[in-house]
Amino acid sequence: MANEKHLRILINNVDAWNKWRSENGHVIPDLSGADLSRNNLTFANLANADLTGANLVMANLEGADLRWSILRSANLVGARLIGVDLEEADLSAANLSTAEDLTQEQLGTTRGNAKTALPDGIERPESWQG
Repeated sequence: MANEKHLRILINNVDAWNKWRSENGHVIPDLSGADLSRNNLTFANLANADLTGANLVMANLEGADLRWSILRSANLVGARLIGVDLEEADLSAANLSTAEDLTQEQLGTTRGNAKTALPDGIERPESWQG
């Protein structure tokens, strides 16, 4: 279950969120199970965040930092992913089947599995297990 304080800061203002993140670098944001659908999260610092099972349907994540984030079983249907940094992100069982602007290069160092749904034309990286 998402930490309500973390969720409130993020939803209210991405700039305030990014400032909070820079001042609280030791905190791992818990946004697990959060409903972030249709939110504008442009340039949000979501590095190391726990987004397990989060609803990111139609969210605008343009330029967001999702390095080392946990997106297991997250729903990213229709999410805009242009310029998103997914380095070392865990996409196991995530639904990216209709995510917009996802590139093969973005998946280069991610983790995922056979349950990760990818858009047409995007291949499962060889490094993914099962």
